[in-house]
Order: sequence, then C-alpha cells, then structure tokens
Amino acid sequence: MTNIDNTPIENTTSANNILPQFVDQLRHLYGIIVQNTYVKDTAKHLNRIIQDANNQTMILIVGKERVGKTTLVNGLLGREILSVDDQHPTSVNTFIRYGEQEEIKAYFLDGVVAVFDLSKLELLTTGDTFASQILREHLDYLEVYLKNDLLKSVTIIDSVSLEAGGGEMAYFSEALMNRVDEIFWVLRAGSMAMDAELLLIETLKNKGVEPLCVINGIDDEEHATAFMDSEQQRIGHLMSDFIGISAINALVAKQTDSHELWQKSQYDQLIAHIHRVAENSDKKTYAILIRFLQWLERFRFELTVIPQRDPFQSAVENIEKYAGDTQYEYSRYQRDLAIVKEYEQEYEQVANTFKQVQTLYQLLQTIAQHDYLHDSKVEEFTEIAVHYQQMLREYRNMHSEYLREYERLDAQHKKIHGKGLMKAFFGQHTQNEFFKERVQKLNEQQEVCVAQYAKVQQAEVSMLQAIRDTQPFLIDLVKVRMSRIEQKVQKLNQQRAKDKRQLKRYAEKLNEFSCLIEAQGYIKEHLQPFLMNEQMPLKSKDIAMLEETVQAILAIDLSNNGLLARSQMNNKMESIAIPFEVREKYPLQMLDLREEDVKSNDIPEIPKKLVVLYED
Repeated sequence: MTNIDNTPIENTTSANNILPQFVDQLRHLYGIIVQNTYVKDTAKHLNRIIQDANNQTMILIVGKERVGKTTLVNGLLGREILSVDDQHPTSVNTFIRYGEQEEIKAYFLDGVVAVFDLSKLELLTTGDTFASQILREHLDYLEVYLKNDLLKSVTIIDSVSLEAGGGEMAYFSEALMNRVDEIFWVLRAGSMAMDAELLLIETLKNKGVEPLCVINGIDDEEHATAFMDSEQQRIGHLMSDFIGISAINALVAKQTDSHELWQKSQYDQLIAHIHRVAENSDKKTYAILIRFLQWLERFRFELTVIPQRDPFQSAVENIEKYAGDTQYEYSRYQRDLAIVKEYEQEYEQVANTFKQVQTLYQLLQTIAQHDYLHDSKVEEFTEIAVHYQQMLREYRNMHSEYLREYERLDAQHKKIHGKGLMKAFFGQHTQNEFFKERVQKLNEQQEVCVAQYAKVQQAEVSMLQAIRDTQPFLIDLVKVRMSRIEQKVQKLNQQRAKDKRQLKRYAEKLNEFSCLIEAQGYIKEHLQPFLMNEQMPLKSKDIAMLEETVQAILAIDLSNNGLLARSQMNNKMESIAIPFEVREKYPLQMLDLREEDVKSNDIPEIPKKLVVLYED
C-alpha cells in the first residue's frame, strides 16, 4: 500500500520483537491520559493504535457507488453476508472480523454497544424502514463476526461510498485510512476513476500510500483487458498494482463449488495479495511507529490548547451539552426505543414460531426458516421426517404407475373380449398370451408396491416416535431464543443505567489534569529513550521529528492549573428503564402435533394381486 515496501529498514530482524514491547509502553501511556476527559478523543486514537497493533491486518475496500465493493467482500467470504442494494448502498463502515459466534456489534456515536443477530445486518446497513433510518443516524460503525478462515489473519472493512462533488476532491475518512494496512481501490470495468477520486489518490500518494487497484466486473465487460491497460497507463503511477476480478463469478463459484468459475474470477490473485500483506510484519511495525509519531504531534497540540481555556467554563459547557440538551437526550431515547421495538418484533415472531404449524410439512418448513431451531437433535428428526415423506412419495408414484398400467390393459381387454381383466378367463384366443404376460408384469409391480408400503409403515413408526421426542425440545429452543431477546433488552437498560452513573462522575474527572503532567514525565523518562534506541527501525528524519515533538510537549507548563472546583450537574438524562412487557402480550404458541396431524391419511390401498383363470 505504501512506499515503505520500497524503503530499506535496518535491523528488521529485531523489529519483529519490538512491536510487543512498544505496545506495552503505549498501554501504560494510555492508562495515564485516559483519566482526563479533555483529551478523550486523543486517548481514543492512541487506544486505536494499540488495538491495531494487536489486531490482524486490516484491509479497507474503497470506491464510488455501484462498483461492487460489497459483492467483492461477499466473494471473499463465499457467502452473501452483506446486503447488496443498488437503491440503498452501504451507509455505515462495516468491520468484518473472525468470530466463533456469528453476530453483529453495533457501535453508536454515544458509546452504546448493541448486539444483533446476523439476520439484522440488512436493517443496519441498507434497510429503508423508519427504524433502520433512526438506528443508522446514531451509528458509528459495525463489527460483523464470522466464522471464516480468511478472517483469522485479516480484518476486511466494507466502507461507505466515496463522496465527491463536481471537480472537488472525493471525501473519505482520513482517520480510517490511517488505521489500515492496505487499501483496495475498486473500479468497475468500463468506468474510469473520476477526477475527484484521482485527487484523493494523489493526496494519498504524497503521504506514501499507494492503493491496490482492483477492477471488478471483468465477466461482463468484453473490453475489460483493454480498459485495465488504459487505466494502468493513466493512473498506474498512483497505484501499487492492478488486479482484475469478477466478484459475481467468485461468489457463484463458492456457492456452487465451481472450480472453473473460481478460476475465471481471478480471486486467487486477490487472496494471495491479502496473505502477502498479512505476513509483512516489518511493514506493520514501522507503520505503527509512524502513526505514533503523528499521534504525539496531535497530543502536543492538545496540551498546548488546554492552558488557554478556562477549565471550569469548559467543563460546564461539556456537561450541559451532554446532560442539559433535551433535544439530544430525546433523540438518544428515541434511538433506544427503536432498538427495543426491533427486539419486541423479534420476540413476537419467535413466540409465534409454531402458530401456523398444523402438519408435518409446515413443521419442516418452519425449522428450515429459523436458524435458532437448528440443532443436531432437530437435524436428526428432520432426516427421519424427510425420509418418511420420501418413502410416501415413492409409494404413491409406484401405485399411480401400477394403476395407469392396469387401466390401460383393462381397457384393451374390454375392447377385445368385451369384459375387464377381473372377469377374464384365458383360453386359446390369439391375444391371451399377450394378456397373460402383461398380467404377470402387473403382479410384479404389485409386489413392488407391497414392499414399498412396508417401508412407508416402518418410516412412519420412526417418524411418530421422533416427533414425540422432538416437540418438547423444539419448544425449549424457542424459549431459549425468547430469553436471549429479553437479555438483550436487559443489557440495553443496564447500559443506560451505566451511562447515568458515568455522567455523575464526569465532572469529578474533569479537574484531574495531574495525569497529563504524569504523561509528560512518562514520555520523557520512558518512551523517548525507548524510541531513540539504535535498534528501532526509524529513519533519521523520523528521529528528528520525535525529538522536536517531545521537546515541545515538555515545554508546556501544566503545573499551575491545579484542581478545579468540582462541578455539580443538572442531570436531566432519561434514565428510566425502557419497559419490555412481552410475556403476556405475546404468549408462547405451543407445538402439539398429534399422530393424525403428521401421518398421511390418504395413502392408497395396496392393489390386489390378479389371479389368472383359464378356460377348460
């Protein structure tokens, strides 16, 4: 992604061991400055550097609308996880991480974290309902946890589309771009990069960042190769490399296990590049060091501004803004109400899971439609029930085939002899040998029907026993699901109560500027000597920047500030727990299928065997 790849770094062997030690130093510094709320954003950025240093490699997918960013990610995952909607493109940055438990964590702008099922991803990203819009207005970003081997080494970020006006530079979050280890700049074959995009890419180039240009849609653009050659000539100096892919082919290949389609998608090149980025630990170490030097400059600016403010007035201002702004609090409360409403709707759906289930077929359909009913015991029951239905279908088909053959032969016999097969006596008529042979075949078919009917009876016994054992278990699964929904609401209300407690302590922490003086001493006594060590993979210009910034930080005198008078807050925050009275409103619909509900009541009787009578 950056020109760091082309810059020799000395002592790279030791650089692999430096990062954990450096992270320990940063954690200590973070523990000091996080006590002061005036620099909470700066502390947040430092914590983000620490997290990124410990996390997997992060790859950011960037591009304008409708170039296939989300489909590209789905292709990498091999599943249609992320919603694709031309009318409503992705509207929130989504971090896709590895997790044994597949779920969504929604991070809201005010610090609330809500956990959703994977089925709610469309609601949070592209849904156009009123509830969706309220939720997204307050969303900061999403984390989607999936059980996918590729995500064990990388985190993939499906980003919002670039914003660009006429002739202006496209806008994208600089903070997010600074966090990632690689950028995939996505174009669609046949659609050149806009001037606004190029201005942003040139800005990245000036910072030493060169994205990988991924050209999507090579499957439906006959001039894709010529287009890629043209773009390489036009913007190749701004990109690290070019890869042409077909996200659609990759996704279909994964879904259909088609090796040929996978090869056509050219995703192997993309995945190989991802692995190369993930394995480049030297590059990541140097990138984290540079980000910290940039963070130090930000911290210096924060410390410079603090003495120029009236701490007490600033504290009051921030508290009133948070606790006294009724419009803000109303909006926040409406957001929480929308979340609880979604939980209530989900609870109602779960409570009514078996409301319309009156037959075996409806039960199997219900199990297939609800992931919370998926369990090894339920799967075993499903196999038994499906086997019973299959045996029944096969018997009906055999019986129908027998009847068709019998009716056809009976009609022929009537035409020739004037009476049906049941009244036939076979003598010396020239056609009787033909009829005898066909009757024998009918009797063979009748024996097959008898054998299949026995299989149906056997499968029916197994099915009836299985459904008696499984029904209580299915009810328990539904109860567990309902309980989890109630727990989610409880957690939300607990978070609301926690917010109130934090708000009460807010003013007490505002006056504790002594922690920033402690941070100055820690930077001087520990961080600077550590970073100045000759084994550090820093260049001379980096060391010069470090010395200049540290001296500027130490020159700021915060010792005369002292402790400010503690502020008393007029706390108007709505702290009442949001009610979730659903048990009586949506009682659990029980599942009580009886034998007559699940057995087939219209099984055709076994046809009788034909007896051949001969005339004397």
